[in-house]
Amino acid sequence: MHPYSLHMHERPLTLVKFNYDGDFFITCGKDGEVNLIRTETCERIGTYNPPGEKGGAIYAVDVTMDSTHVVTANADGKIVFYTFEGEMVQTIQHGGVLKYVEWNLKPGNQNFVCTCNDKFKSQSEGIVPNRIMIWQFQPPQMILTIAEQLPMKATKVKWGAFDETLVSIFEEGTVIIWDTKNGNQLKLIQAHQMAITSMNFTEDRMLMATCCKDGTAKLWTMDDYDCIKEYKTDRPLNDIAISPLYCSESTCKMHLLMGGGQDAKDVAISGASGAFEALLWHMVYEEEIGSVKGHIGPLNTLAWFRDGAGFVTGGEDGYVRVHHLDKDYFSAKRFE
Repeated sequence: MHPYSLHMHERPLTLVKFNYDGDFFITCGKDGEVNLIRTETCERIGTYNPPGEKGGAIYAVDVTMDSTHVVTANADGKIVFYTFEGEMVQTIQHGGVLKYVEWNLKPGNQNFVCTCNDKFKSQSEGIVPNRIMIWQFQPPQMILTIAEQLPMKATKVKWGAFDETLVSIFEEGTVIIWDTKNGNQLKLIQAHQMAITSMNFTEDRMLMATCCKDGTAKLWTMDDYDCIKEYKTDRPLNDIAISPLYCSESTCKMHLLMGGGQDAKDVAISGASGAFEALLWHMVYEEEIGSVKGHIGPLNTLAWFRDGAGFVTGGEDGYVRVHHLDKDYFSAKRFE
């Protein structure tokens, strides 16, 4: 496996996101850059930047299923909408430090985004509390705000199945499910003992994988919110993803991809390896199948190809690495 190594960011990566068809992926980072990259050739097609000076870090990006619009979550408190071709459509002054944004999941009616922000104080806006929100894209308006019920700032928030719920993760190790109609808390799960760093779902949003700074990852069913599997690694984890082939009839791959690594200061103190590899684990047997080296710093974000034939990782080192899996992955018995 010979990966492409792309140096398109000057600062750490925050998110890698594929479009629905999988022929493009978008990267964003703390340098304020948002890049559109063709999956097959790994060439940068363009960027998404608002006019004027950069507003600082961009923590999240998402694209609609029909690849017509892109949205970014900016650290300066703005939600910025673009056409897929790169033309800015509108900006919503959200407030706070925006940490995540995601389009709703209804095909043909993706007109809403969910967001979460950290508390922030400014002269113009005053004190903006920790919030989870739902916004309408066109015409732009705020639909729902969850603020007082939050135990602390949410790290990420995503839509649940059928857009009926919001799923949020927190630094105190909890997962909270919210009703999208009224903002009521439906379920609180003490999922991990330390900060949850990421969560990702299967296509139907009925399975969820979470990972934690303590090196553990867990698999959850979203109908009854039960933990059905637990995976224990030797490093802090920053991201996790479920293979899109986990339910394929012809080439079923019950696999998880996860990665992270120790912070630079911790590596310097301990003198040990930073453990920056991407890890491949079996969902059912709870065993590590293999690892892929490459990054020289913690792995911050990762995503499977839409066809499960490879994956993309983004690191603290500012590099994006694109891995196309060898034929052995689909034929060798050890990868079944």
